[in-house]
Amino acid sequence: MNPDRPITLLVAALGGQGGGVLADWIAHAARAQGRLVQATSTPGVSQRTGATTYYLEVAPSPARGAAPPVLGLVPVAGQVDVLVCAELLEAARMMERGFASPQRTTLIASTHRVYATREKTTGGDGRFDATRIEAAARALSRGALLLDLDALRRRHRAAISAAL
Repeated sequence: MNPDRPITLLVAALGGQGGGVLADWIAHAARAQGRLVQATSTPGVSQRTGATTYYLEVAPSPARGAAPPVLGLVPVAGQVDVLVCAELLEAARMMERGFASPQRTTLIASTHRVYATREKTTGGDGRFDATRIEAAARALSRGALLLDLDALRRRHRAAISAAL
């Protein structure tokens, strides 16, 4: 990773999963370390309790007298360093949009599913193939950490949240 360029983070979560809280914690922690931070969010209506993305760019503070960096407001395909997805199909959506890159992206995603409306209303088994999405996550990222947040939530009697 180039220490002179901003670190880019994209969090994709469903409504109520704490994506905004997580983004706020990351921004606060970075600012506490003297970093410059730009953070934006894009709410969505996906008919699945509302998918929302949170995008952050974190840059080192400029040297005394130097101009501050220009930080972006939206993610750019192939330019995301860390991609965090609280549900497997959200990871697939982010990969489909080109945000994961084998040269650059560390992808962290839950393997559990919250079925999309299309999956539920198809005659027969309309579910997307989770094994294909997991294989794509490994192929389309520099490194993939795939874990079942729903199982972790059940084991600890918690909610899928920023703390989890």
